[in-house]
Amino acid sequence: MSLLKDLMVPITGTSGDEDAIGMAVGLARAYRSHLCAWEIVHLPMPIAGPWGMVPDLAIDGLYNELRLQGKNDAERLKIRLAKESVSTEVKLVESLFTDPALTAAYHAQYADLTIVAASAGDTAEAATTRNFVGALLMESGRPVLMVPAGCKATVPPQRIVVGWRPAREAARALHDALSLLVDAETVELVLVDPSDREPEAGIASHLLRHGVEVDVVERASEGRSIESILLERARETDAQLLVVGGYGHSRAHEWALGGVTRGLIKNATIPVFFSH
Repeated sequence: MSLLKDLMVPITGTSGDEDAIGMAVGLARAYRSHLCAWEIVHLPMPIAGPWGMVPDLAIDGLYNELRLQGKNDAERLKIRLAKESVSTEVKLVESLFTDPALTAAYHAQYADLTIVAASAGDTAEAATTRNFVGALLMESGRPVLMVPAGCKATVPPQRIVVGWRPAREAARALHDALSLLVDAETVELVLVDPSDREPEAGIASHLLRHGVEVDVVERASEGRSIESILLERARETDAQLLVVGGYGHSRAHEWALGGVTRGLIKNATIPVFFSH
């Protein structure tokens, strides 16, 4: 039985949103899920003038413009999703004086999986999507499926690579992705610099009891980053999804992601399924 009954897509306002929506629709169709898209209207903190006074009329005008734009965008999204043969809805929410990514993370607590856009490079769009991925991963308590802009992956994925290590985040990722793993044709567990074969045998046996037969591949890092090894193996096998634990921590609402997680967010060209 699939655990993916409620799917969420937060609209980031970047060019990758359509790719994230496309994958979310495909998953909703495959697993008969309900898909909710969230249009988030960011109402920023007013900037005080030279004498500490906030121009009320100016800020009211700005907020009204932003609300109207959000309403129009939500209506267009409703029309877009109405064409799909899946259960969908669009919700409009205001993020008053709050980072929209945090608002998205709050609402993601009521979904089984959040599908979000990602942009590569060091552009403003990339910074925006990294913020969304980080907030969703660290604050929602739910798995996050990151879809790189321009990615046209098979849904549901048939070839999956799992980055495995005996750690809480990796175990959580495997469990959260189980519905996808069960339906895949091939699943490969990649261990980088493994130190003990027992955890590897244990997780393979556990997955087999769920009907998931895995191939185990060991790789030596030899000075290379773990994320580059995982992405290389994904290319070699023509994988359509990478599953990993998301590592990092939160400091005063600033996202400090681990090196592997950060590298995958920046460099992945296929969807990545994260859990924390």
